[in-house]
Amino acid sequence: MSVFKPIKIVLETGRLALIILVLLGCFTSLSAQKTVGDLSLHYELTAGNNQHLDSNMIKSASKTLLVRGGMSKSTMVFNGFSQSIIYNQNGDKAYVLYHLNDQDYMSVLSKQQWENQYGKYRDMKVDFDKKDSKKILGYNCIKAIATLKDGATINMYYTPELKTTVGDNPYEFKLIPGLILEYEAQVMHKYKITFTATKISFNPVPAADFIIPKEGYRLLDPNRLKQED
Repeated sequence: MSVFKPIKIVLETGRLALIILVLLGCFTSLSAQKTVGDLSLHYELTAGNNQHLDSNMIKSASKTLLVRGGMSKSTMVFNGFSQSIIYNQNGDKAYVLYHLNDQDYMSVLSKQQWENQYGKYRDMKVDFDKKDSKKILGYNCIKAIATLKDGATINMYYTPELKTTVGDNPYEFKLIPGLILEYEAQVMHKYKITFTATKISFNPVPAADFIIPKEGYRLLDPNRLKQED
């Protein structure tokens, strides 16, 4: 037996192992979830079968989510009303800014007060339907159905390819293992609206977007707030 044959076998075995490692590395990189520290996500709204809801009202409505490190800012604009929630996961308060009838208002909520605003999401159960999927903004999205303790259900689509360093709301959809790109919600406590992401950017988000105003806003008692989800 030639002394070169074992060497050839070893080389071929090593080459095969290298190919396997490369393939495994590619698979891992493709399937790994990417954590995003800077995000600008824009949602547009549709009203489904709410024929009595003014279509112009919906066309002018939008939601924007900004993420920068451990801070998030969610802004909802609807029928001349806007609401922004600024949250720092390392802080102990959430700031809710309102603009209505040319007036600016602000409420400062402790973590407990904010959590109480979303009490209906406590103990919710989430089922995943991987057979029901769609592409949104080029990302593969899986359907999730959240069932609240009052029996209400919320349909949503999320991509497991992305997650953010801080969520839109730590008390709402914290059980969803990815970035939600479409979901249902009630607006003004009566209109069932679908929010669908239409633009996404990973460019750095300016710190100025998260500055809490110190003047020009009237303070509102957070205990008088009604959830506007």
